[in-house]
Amino acid sequence: MKNCNTTELNGKPLKEDLARRLGVPVLIANDANCFALAETHLGAVRQHHPDAKVVFGIIMGTGVGAGIVINGQILNGHHGIAGEWGHNVLLPDGPECYCGKRGCVETLISGPALEAWYEAKAKRHLSLARIAAATAHDHVARLTLDRLHLLFGQALANVVNILDPDVIVIGGGVGNVQSLYRAGRETLLPFLFNPRFATPMIAPALGDSAGVFGAALLARGTFREAQLS
Repeated sequence: MKNCNTTELNGKPLKEDLARRLGVPVLIANDANCFALAETHLGAVRQHHPDAKVVFGIIMGTGVGAGIVINGQILNGHHGIAGEWGHNVLLPDGPECYCGKRGCVETLISGPALEAWYEAKAKRHLSLARIAAATAHDHVARLTLDRLHLLFGQALANVVNILDPDVIVIGGGVGNVQSLYRAGRETLLPFLFNPRFATPMIAPALGDSAGVFGAALLARGTFREAQLS
């Protein structure tokens, strides 16, 4: 294992340990990959954009990650880190990240990061949902969301410039902030290598079950291929 935010697992042979304990073959994939796969084949992408060839499935919650699906298949990448936009550095002098860098996207626009930024300014703690609901009368709440929109747009523009997906699905608790779908789009455009941004940004359809469904799809596809070979 590597790059786990549950850092005690890093360097441990979790897949082999599970396979030995359970007595069956085991596959391991991160939750964002499973989320993206499920929303592509069973969820929002299938419902609203079934012809999409390239899907960028975002999870923004306790952490920030994503999965990339191309022609129905997860893209893992040469090092197994495809989609890990949450560890691109936005602010080199920003907060420390568990990965060892500073100012990663995850340290700035994950749910805990947004709540911590609000608390540091307002001197009280609110959940992100309450911060989002308080923008009409709470100046710090409004600043918190403005900062989210700006950093989200800047970070996502880097992805779009490289990947140019057909559709973007935004899951996780931060994905419930509805203003992302409007203000997030607007803040992305100044950083984009294109005069317009037309990519659909959609909400997921499978809720908290997406990861489970995606893991099942991953296993089904892998073991079916093994049986055919």
